[in-house]
Amino acid sequence: MKIINLEFYDYNENFKQPIITPKITLSERKALIIKLTTDNNESYYGECNAFETDWYFDETIDVVISKIKEWYEEVRGLTVNSFDEIKQTLTQFEHYPAARSTIIMACYQMFNNLQTLTVGYGATVSGLNNHKYRQLVDTKPERIKLKWSTHILHDLDKLATLPFDFNIAIDANESLSLNDVDLLEQIAQYNVIYVEEPFKALQTLDASGITAQLDIALDEKAIALNNIENAINKHNIKVVILKPFRLGGIDKVMDIINSLEQLNVKTVIGGMYEYGLSRYFTAMLAQYATYTSDITPSGFYFENDVVEDMGILKNGRLVFNPPVVDVAKLSPIY
Repeated sequence: MKIINLEFYDYNENFKQPIITPKITLSERKALIIKLTTDNNESYYGECNAFETDWYFDETIDVVISKIKEWYEEVRGLTVNSFDEIKQTLTQFEHYPAARSTIIMACYQMFNNLQTLTVGYGATVSGLNNHKYRQLVDTKPERIKLKWSTHILHDLDKLATLPFDFNIAIDANESLSLNDVDLLEQIAQYNVIYVEEPFKALQTLDASGITAQLDIALDEKAIALNNIENAINKHNIKVVILKPFRLGGIDKVMDIINSLEQLNVKTVIGGMYEYGLSRYFTAMLAQYATYTSDITPSGFYFENDVVEDMGILKNGRLVFNPPVVDVAKLSPIY
């Protein structure tokens, strides 16, 4: 098999409700989609989870485009007979995990038949307004992750009134200081399963002493296995959020899951407000994670999607069929 063509596309949708975090407010999600065509006239798509700007990570969409173009010039017309051979062409991507993840997503499909998946539903809530509350009542997620805000205790009290059983996680996005330790201690009374990186520096975590009361999850700093293992050993980390686009893709994440199982560290697969193509692969990895991961039903964030009906809610579980990209919705990048 040879890869003989590469195309880039934009896809952009408004969020149903703006995403409000301590770092940024997002009203829309622009995504990069790549299309790789082989010499047997088959096409395979990959979705990039990077952003237009470097608010979250310095590997932006423009950087990803540049690196994928470089890779394509090296592999164009090269015969590849297996997924392992494709991976051997990506050794230069150590510092460009989002670009590697995008390529891997497309190339995985060249050598693997995708299956229908059924996984748990893990909602992420940014601002618990009445609309979002009703949405949770209707969809009944197994886990609700609450984004940190100044009214975190009020939101936790409101979640406690939901008429079904679920786990609670909190994402603090490195926004807290030692002045917030008392508040974290209050949060510990709500049976929270983990708090994602409350402090910017892991040393602050040590000084807070909060790990005796709360399981702390590594998130933004989970960028490679050696970083993760150092945090586990030095800072009593009990949970790790694994985002494929931060770690280099599907294969890298599976290797890390297996390594962390040996250390008795719990795992979660992290999404990044993805469209349907990427969400399928997040769901695929979530089958192997410890906790319900960042998987939402079709239509949760966006009115429309490049892959429709991806994550249909049935009996409290989400069903993902192999994704079919609606090319007519994509805008070519020339």
